[in-house]
Amino acid sequence: MGRPVSNTLTWFCVRRNGVARGNGWLQDVALEDLRKYVNARPGDTVEVSVVDEFTRVNTAQFPRVFSNRVRGIIGMEASYRGKVVRYAPTRMIASNFSFKRALESFFERRGIGFDEFSINGELRSFTARQFLLPDPKKGKPVSLFRGSTLVEPMPEDMPGCARALASGIGRWLMQNMSSDGSLPYKYWPSQGKNSPADNAIRRFLGTLSLARLGALQQDQAMSNAAQRNLRFNLGRYFKDLGDGRGAIVEEAGAKLGAAALAGLAILECPDQEEFSRELVMLAAGIESLADNRLGFRTFFFPAERDGDNWNFYSGEALLFWAEALRRGMSFAPPIERCATVSECCRKIHRKKRNPAFVPWHTQACASLFAHTGRREFARFALDISDWLLPMQQWDISPADLPGRFYNPSRPDFGPPHAASTGAYMEGLTDAAALARALGEDVRLGAYEQALHRGLRSLRQLQFHGQHDTYYISKKNRVLGALRTEVYDNAVRLDSAAHALLASIKILQPMEFNLPQHEAGGMGGVLRDTISFLRAGRRS
Repeated sequence: MGRPVSNTLTWFCVRRNGVARGNGWLQDVALEDLRKYVNARPGDTVEVSVVDEFTRVNTAQFPRVFSNRVRGIIGMEASYRGKVVRYAPTRMIASNFSFKRALESFFERRGIGFDEFSINGELRSFTARQFLLPDPKKGKPVSLFRGSTLVEPMPEDMPGCARALASGIGRWLMQNMSSDGSLPYKYWPSQGKNSPADNAIRRFLGTLSLARLGALQQDQAMSNAAQRNLRFNLGRYFKDLGDGRGAIVEEAGAKLGAAALAGLAILECPDQEEFSRELVMLAAGIESLADNRLGFRTFFFPAERDGDNWNFYSGEALLFWAEALRRGMSFAPPIERCATVSECCRKIHRKKRNPAFVPWHTQACASLFAHTGRREFARFALDISDWLLPMQQWDISPADLPGRFYNPSRPDFGPPHAASTGAYMEGLTDAAALARALGEDVRLGAYEQALHRGLRSLRQLQFHGQHDTYYISKKNRVLGALRTEVYDNAVRLDSAAHALLASIKILQPMEFNLPQHEAGGMGGVLRDTISFLRAGRRS
């Protein structure tokens, strides 16, 4: 690695078991001398950012230059009347600090505002090479990218990648289940504590994913854990609304989506009989929100929120109906009722398309097609999956972003997020199974390519080991889990659950059992976009 040229600035942080023991800036210290220079002891790991080049930034350009896209890749220096502070890229990842919050912290200490700083302050960005210097007895220096190591484009073994992703998530779920059966909804690795935030839908997603993984692996301990988790969640959230209806009730109200996810979790539970009362009442509650104009209303209460999150909740409810029907549950609505509501939802979606609609309705239509063989369900699932594909980013930089689903030209569709990518992949796994069953080879190739790329993104976000947990003291709280984004290390249960559910569907695709004469192409819907889909979205 060589010795530095004169005036080289280096950020270091000495860590033992993830806890910082000392940090600061050094000048003209060679990388090979750094451990000794900072008195790192055996067992210590040293996080390093070596500054390459500074660039002055006009304060008016702050949001453009210091975006999340480059957080953890470039650093920031702020100076005001002789006082200087630098935020190294690795420091920002380890502390989970945004550029905006870092600058605000500097202002608070100086007692100034942005306007005063714009007149008398100076702002610079800087590029930096990043390294991890472990105990020499435990390994050689490791080059980092955004405080982690890069997951390269995936090999051909997609099931192997899905298996590795699922295995890590499964271990994390089992490791982090409390004795009362609860799972953490959101955890802050940099602070080493749980967030006070809560979300029942995402908690039941965790239940569903754990139950399916237990069934796939034929792991009785995991299936028992899913049962305990379901028992905890229902005990905490389920409420009898009267008139035979049940709902999942939180402080903010009672959501259709929460009832649907709870119902799906019960359907998947190995001992469904324990929760038969709750299941029937949740089904009655969902039925009470069915609407001939909207497909479904979305809130039991409060009334003023009815209509919120329609793109999500309508599909979750229809998927619950479809799975209940496919399993022959006595409370399941007749197929014509499902078809009528599905058609209503399709019409609304076509008027104002939104990607949040796609994965849930794709899964619902695939389930309905598996039960009935009616082609309108398959056609719609494939149509909306085709529409979603260009949202996936591939030929983009920085190098840790390819494979995620995000449309930068449509910020109203939501920010990039591990849970979003995982959810979209859930739908695409069923779309791929449909395309395979129907002989739609071009579609199948496009969907499998998207899944392959999505796995790369999710594996990039997964905590693997010492090279991405060096700043975390409670490693068992994160190993196997997924970060929210490459620049945001917050761990959320739904991020893990969606990724796990998608992985399970890759390993165990839906089967349709069509007669041989039923297979075959359904038309050239993709003919005018094949080359675009094969190339992937460039943005």
